[in-house]
Amino acid sequence: MEQQHQQSAGSFPGPEDDYVVDFDFGGDWLGLTLQEGTRAEARELAAYLVGQFNPLNLVGGRAALQKDLEERALSAFESGPVLAAAAYTEGGALLADLAVFAYGEDGVQRPSPQEYLPRLLKWPYAEVKGEPQVSDVRLPIGAAVRVQAMLIEKRRFGWGKKLSESVQYGVWPDGLEEILVVEARWLNFERTEELTELVDRLMPTMRLLPVLAESTEPAEPTEPAPDSASDSPSET
Repeated sequence: MEQQHQQSAGSFPGPEDDYVVDFDFGGDWLGLTLQEGTRAEARELAAYLVGQFNPLNLVGGRAALQKDLEERALSAFESGPVLAAAAYTEGGALLADLAVFAYGEDGVQRPSPQEYLPRLLKWPYAEVKGEPQVSDVRLPIGAAVRVQAMLIEKRRFGWGKKLSESVQYGVWPDGLEEILVVEARWLNFERTEELTELVDRLMPTMRLLPVLAESTEPAEPTEPAPDSASDSPSET
């Protein structure tokens, strides 16, 4: 996820101290959330995740996949998410990135979905191509607005542009002051239907887990596992 995305919905402090965001990831996503954001932490996480792949299926080898996971976790940390994940094929090709951001300010009433929608329709790192698909959704955790759009992104250092697709959910958890913004993004349009379904299937499992007062760790978080899709390569 681009670092600039953090600005698309204002400032993104973490959610309430008593909760962390979690999903039922099943076998579709790898968790890339870092706590400290250090190179050593990212390297350790990447090594653990690579160990969950069958090395016989890896197209580019273990070292290349570990490096990709390490850099992706560090890049995600810089954008300030409360949760980061990515989906890969069993061959080690990236399918999609996913990040969750929390927006809110103590003592300030959060805007309604209608008031907040214009922010969900803007991507600071890209222009929207065509007309976004917008729909109201009711999730178990609360009301949500779903936005799907094709984006025209500027490449690094200004060399040309690239197309990507994004599914974004603005979520209003019941009983809380925050707005949680979930964005999944991918480049492989041949798998858009599959990836859209992957994200839409994940969202109803979104929940807030209580953090025990005597511990800084969440209560029994789920552990995302590698994606089990086919080995079709995807542009990074």
